[in-house]
Amino acid sequence: VELPYSRRNFGVPPNLYLIGTMNTADRSVEALDTALRRRFDFVECPSKPVLLSDMVVRNTEGVGVQLDKLLTVINARIEMLLDRDHHIGHSYFMNWKDADPETKLRQVFKNNIIPLLQEYFYGDPLKVGLVLGDTFVKLIGKKGEAVDMQTDKKEEEKVEFATAYRKQLDL
Repeated sequence: VELPYSRRNFGVPPNLYLIGTMNTADRSVEALDTALRRRFDFVECPSKPVLLSDMVVRNTEGVGVQLDKLLTVINARIEMLLDRDHHIGHSYFMNWKDADPETKLRQVFKNNIIPLLQEYFYGDPLKVGLVLGDTFVKLIGKKGEAVDMQTDKKEEEKVEFATAYRKQLDL
């Protein structure tokens, strides 16, 4: 191709592939999305929880979390409340070689997943709670200590989190 201003020839070697990524959930670029889809091939790259099938994170009490099942459930809940374009990717859980798994899992949720869910469900923390599940969050009682949700039914009735939202939607 001859460049319009410099009149120099420009070309790309035949063994070079240009790969771009695009978030289809962002509707503010819908016109651009349509234009690009007319001109290029698109390959969907969905989340692959199966890549996490051998990863189990155990806490100090020995309770384990299977990351593939965790991601599958979270994405199923997101799909039910929004759509499949908002799935959480498996990459957040990859490459934890030298990290303490429990610490890394907490960090990923604190710094990546929870802020992303807050953005997805802006202004509706009950939906964030529904995605995470009511066992994800510790209820802090009036005295500042964690409340056992299984034994203290009075406190459980006061919780307006995933449980309340689930009852409201009759899911």
